[in-house]
Amino acid sequence: MTISGPEADDGAVSTLIDAVADAVKNGWDAPLVSVHDDESDDELSDDESPGGEVLDHRILGYLGGAIVLVVLDCDDFMQASIVVASLARHLTTWSPALLEFTPSGLEISRLDEPYDEDNWLPPIADDESDPRPRWPLSELLDEQVKELSGQYLLAVAVRAIWHPAEHPYGDPADDIVAGSVEHPWGNVLSHAVGILLIRAARFESRHGSQAKLLVHGSGDLALAGDLLQRARETGNEDEADDDGFTDDAMRGHVLVEDFMETHDLQWNRLADDEGPEEPEARSNRQLKTLLWAGLRAAATLCAPLASLSGPWQVLDQLGDDEVVSLYAEQEEEDNETAAQDDAAEVYSASAAHLLSWLAIRHPDLLESRAAGTLITDAANDVTAFHQVFNATMVMAGHESLKTALAQQRILARLHPGIDTYAAALAETERDDPDEDADAYNDMHLALEEVLADGPGMAKRIRFLLTVLGAAVRTADSGSRSTDGTPASTPRSITYYLLIEPSMHSATVLHRDNDDAAIRAAMLGLAAQVSPLAAAGLIAELPGLTGDDPRLEPAALTRATTWVQDALQVAQQHGAPVDAIGNGTGQAADAQEVISAISAHGCLPPEWPVHRVVPAAAYAAAAILHASETVGRAGEVFTED
Repeated sequence: MTISGPEADDGAVSTLIDAVADAVKNGWDAPLVSVHDDESDDELSDDESPGGEVLDHRILGYLGGAIVLVVLDCDDFMQASIVVASLARHLTTWSPALLEFTPSGLEISRLDEPYDEDNWLPPIADDESDPRPRWPLSELLDEQVKELSGQYLLAVAVRAIWHPAEHPYGDPADDIVAGSVEHPWGNVLSHAVGILLIRAARFESRHGSQAKLLVHGSGDLALAGDLLQRARETGNEDEADDDGFTDDAMRGHVLVEDFMETHDLQWNRLADDEGPEEPEARSNRQLKTLLWAGLRAAATLCAPLASLSGPWQVLDQLGDDEVVSLYAEQEEEDNETAAQDDAAEVYSASAAHLLSWLAIRHPDLLESRAAGTLITDAANDVTAFHQVFNATMVMAGHESLKTALAQQRILARLHPGIDTYAAALAETERDDPDEDADAYNDMHLALEEVLADGPGMAKRIRFLLTVLGAAVRTADSGSRSTDGTPASTPRSITYYLLIEPSMHSATVLHRDNDDAAIRAAMLGLAAQVSPLAAAGLIAELPGLTGDDPRLEPAALTRATTWVQDALQVAQQHGAPVDAIGNGTGQAADAQEVISAISAHGCLPPEWPVHRVVPAAAYAAAAILHASETVGRAGEVFTED
């Protein structure tokens, strides 16, 4: 039974549990229901209980009530009902602590055997330090919450179909469809997909345009196409009265049931000729097929909503549920805040990485005005720069750092921190490190000392950039590490920095594509520094070539877009650029790219990707510099 009362603090819950336990242990009086026939004159002895002995009990207390489970040794259901009803009254009158509580639920069922030799009921927890839930979470959700959860999960999957690039480490649609076979989500999701299709079809009808079936996603394309057509016919508002149903849930149910029957996808039916092991596998397979068809059809029907930033907003546009609207509003606010936070994190990480890359590859460009701005910004928040500098030094090694420091004049106030850092770095490379020391932690503490808040932060960052560049270039001069193996090269170090920039800058974003966002922002900042920096950086970024045949076409498309967008920006600014001046090498290649795109709308087709993409980056950056619109480089080089 369940008793309910006023919500209170955690201490009151303990008091409630103790009071209920005392009430159960004390026993209670219950009327006797005669269960004897006319021929029996048996009577209960004085020591017999009319309701039977209490064999076991459990009390689950929570804020505002308790669930009480009692096992009675009673073989008559009617007598047990009277006894338990009497217990409900007994519990709420036993002590002052229980007077404010009233019975709110009662259920009686038969137990045929005990849980184990000592208990009729399963223990609440095997160990107090390791409590385990007695019911799956889904069993604690009411039907409305399950329905809303199903709609939300499907909206998440639909957005994953729209934006596959947002999830490089796993497709939520795959996960949701795979998880649908777990009870009770098969029923929940198959019911929700019908509602979603009806509302999505109505949305499409209102907007008066029909999209082609989306190809992305798993499942059978023909089945998805058929379900799409059925949804359009069923969900069209002009035909809403023809089937006699106006409720979205019922119309969605009819739509899904008809579709399943037509294509033999009745996953929730049991065939007469199936063996004991066959139904589950067949049912799971049919359910997944149904859901994939529904997801692709729904994603097609409401494709205009792909620009929305979250699943609740999608559901809000399709229906008129007040709860969904509240969630959608909060989701939009949260996403806007997250996007602002991500933008700041991406800028900080990309600035730190670009400054380090410039220090290695083009130290002279650190004197440019744009690089000076980046150093000033890094001085305001040194977290990302701290991480990138440290990661670079670990790869360069102690010998390279030692050589670089010998070439510099170190300010007296920086000497203690620098010396401690170098010593800790050397400790990490020892074959027999001190087990009691934490060299990596010492490195971070020393670097924090060097970059402590105070005047001259920009000057300190410039000093560290000089050390970083010299150390990495020293590693390429034939030096060897302490164990005699060749030291890291500048190209290998920049490769590892660029392949996982989020890890090396300790950047965690709300979205999944952290590394791609940082690299794109780096390219925009490099273009502001110099066309040479933009061309050099893009040549080292991953993704130009590889085993995936889609890489090169995608890279060429992006490169074309950079130049086209830069030309458009210059045109809008009233300073159209047709030529970037005479030059040789990359400047000459860049001019040919501009001429080819201006004349034919495409890049020179005969050039290899490693030549044409850097040339396009140089061209786009040069156009922005020539038209004095370099401040818009982020728009040109950063994908939305």
